[in-house]
Amino acid sequence: MKEHYLAVIKFPMFVSLSLIILSIIYFSLALVSYHSLGLSPMETLLFTLLFILLTVLVSTWILILMSTHQKIKPSGLRLYTKWMLFNIYFYLAQWLGKVFMQKKGIMQESFLNFNNEIILSNFSGIHSKNILLLLPHCLQKSECKIRITNDIIECAECGACDIAKVKGIMSKYDVRAAVATGGSLARKLIQDSRPDVIIAVACHRDLTDGLRDSWRFPVYAVLNDRPNGPCFETKVSVSTIEFAIKKFI
Repeated sequence: MKEHYLAVIKFPMFVSLSLIILSIIYFSLALVSYHSLGLSPMETLLFTLLFILLTVLVSTWILILMSTHQKIKPSGLRLYTKWMLFNIYFYLAQWLGKVFMQKKGIMQESFLNFNNEIILSNFSGIHSKNILLLLPHCLQKSECKIRITNDIIECAECGACDIAKVKGIMSKYDVRAAVATGGSLARKLIQDSRPDVIIAVACHRDLTDGLRDSWRFPVYAVLNDRPNGPCFETKVSVSTIEFAIKKFI
């Protein structure tokens, strides 16, 4: 429980800290400019606009933090906060993470966990069967003669990899599962099926990029395990996938 909490809290902590740093820089510059020569009309306009921008950044971030525990009902407001999360606050955390020499994978995992908290708060109990489970091709055994490139119904269920277990979950809860061999195919699968919720399995980098590409859709991220190295015969926790499905159906 403690490890999960720390994994979630690092990303929002770095975003909050970056906003505090930006606020300190802003007010320091404003005070120095005012006490030195006073503010010209142009400087007054500039600092006013910067203050409005800073206020928007801080207030939106507070709203995003609230969304981890409370549902945002207006869909337009929910899309706005998601866009800000993926296109503004993500980069703020990345920037500060580099300053403090944080490993990129750790920050990405925290970002994914934070996103999952938002998805669970806003989409739990929607009672929808229109769920798309996206899987990476590296879950499949490399020696398997059946190359699954789309619907995992083609899996022979030999049990050599986790695809068979996922197929069982798919049948049990009547949800669609597909293997995406790349970002382009994943985007096509999403656009074609227009799911209410996506449960995506991949590595840190692919999940982070995928979430940002498909920011309009609610995506619950599940990290795969890589006992044999990246992109080769990876594993996934089927119980984690089942947990997510139960939250949405």
